[in-house]
Amino acid sequence: MLCCCAGLPFLLLPSAPQQAEQRQTVLLAAHRIGRIEILDPATLAPIGSINVLPLADGIWSSPDGNFLYIPEGIPPDFKGCCALYALNVETKRMTRLIQPFGTAAVSPDGNHVVTQRGNVGIEVFNSRTLEQEPRISRSVAPGFYALSFSPDGSFLLGVTNSPPSLDIFDFVSRELVRRYPVSGDVSLLGAWVQHSFYLYSYHASDGQLWKVNSQNPTLEPPLRVSFPGSASACEIYNEKMFGSGNRIFLYEAFGGKGDRRPRCKSLIAGGVLSIDPETGDVLRRLGDDMHFNSLVPGPDGKELYGIDVRHPDDWGSVALVRLDAQTGRLLAKKELTPDVWFIDLASLPRKLVPHGELEAVHD
Repeated sequence: MLCCCAGLPFLLLPSAPQQAEQRQTVLLAAHRIGRIEILDPATLAPIGSINVLPLADGIWSSPDGNFLYIPEGIPPDFKGCCALYALNVETKRMTRLIQPFGTAAVSPDGNHVVTQRGNVGIEVFNSRTLEQEPRISRSVAPGFYALSFSPDGSFLLGVTNSPPSLDIFDFVSRELVRRYPVSGDVSLLGAWVQHSFYLYSYHASDGQLWKVNSQNPTLEPPLRVSFPGSASACEIYNEKMFGSGNRIFLYEAFGGKGDRRPRCKSLIAGGVLSIDPETGDVLRRLGDDMHFNSLVPGPDGKELYGIDVRHPDDWGSVALVRLDAQTGRLLAKKELTPDVWFIDLASLPRKLVPHGELEAVHD
């Protein structure tokens, strides 16, 4: 089913001719000490590393692999906080895009990165020149969005909890074209599964799932999704969601301020739920003996990569794991040094894959 917005369909444009340039898929693992580890995604063995600024707070790769985007807890002058940097993989130069910084998304063609730092609108940067472009005007929502592009990059979707709604923007005109409010004291998440966008709301262990058809002015009746095996005495406060293959994956995020394990008397199950988006049925819980802070799918949807935080009080015992996305079978595991970690997969030009320990330079 194709989803339309203001008469414009979410369609995948024909893919550009594949470049002859050889590429290599790598796993990026950034940690707060200020280093990006480049790992083999099959074995999790180290390939190289890039030293960046301290207090790295995330990692994203542009689709072409030429830039990595890294939120940093402190800028170079050690005054203030929370800047977003673009790291040129070829030159190893870090350019500060914006400060302060809250959230970001990269367009499917890699030409734009969009960011938000509060109720000042959504700011847009050209990924090639790193110059700022016309923004999406302010007062679209008072709080932060979780941002994502449609597969063809024509539309930008923002999920917000202030108040709960899904907002859809025409990215070319930078205008809001549809808003779907959600009632109740709930938290919202969103994810793409193939060509369809799904909106999920939850409170405690009860959830609702909508398949968004933006040709309709309102959301259709939702499916119910229950988080099985949760301890009713202490509510879930932090769920995360992503799509891969033809499934939705939903998990409780551990290792943050909302980690329930210290305050719950009951044993808290971990793992990630594999959900059929057409029925809302939970098909399987994968890796239930692991407590993930983050998960990313492999490029073919057959594998999942996760950060397992074993102790609720700190990141002193943490591992990187690779799982079979169908069965949950553990395929590889790597113990990590005590620190807060973030992961992403990247397809880099083979000639730009870092080997050995390298140093980034910053503006």
